[in-house]
Amino acid sequence: MDYFAAFPDFTINPGEQRVKAFKRLAKSQKWSIERRTSERTKFHKLVVEDLNGLFNKLEHFQDLCDNLFPLEPTPTSISQCKKLLQSKFVNIWDIFEGDYKCFDTYAEFRKYTTKGRIFNRNLAKGLFFNVFLRKL
Repeated sequence: MDYFAAFPDFTINPGEQRVKAFKRLAKSQKWSIERRTSERTKFHKLVVEDLNGLFNKLEHFQDLCDNLFPLEPTPTSISQCKKLLQSKFVNIWDIFEGDYKCFDTYAEFRKYTTKGRIFNRNLAKGLFFNVFLRKL
């Protein structure tokens, strides 16, 4: 992701989640609320582009299913993958970060997600794997 490249004086720490890096960047730049909102939208748009590049073929969906459901047989179509993926609650940011956490219940998922890991819903609708969209 080249969002952070626009800020040459800012460095992502090794192993730092991009969500946390964005928050740290906003603080270091002393952005106003309006600027932070505008930059967050730009950031989310780039995340959607990155994720759509990662999940645009059957093999990508199958890899995701294999990571999230190692005991299940690998689905043979994107629609089968999406059906399986809809059976769990997964935070989109975790997929972006490569951290595959599943929640069996909505309550667990909501508690985890509302701690600063909310993705812009309108932008997330443009994701190829928008099966993870849930109302909070």
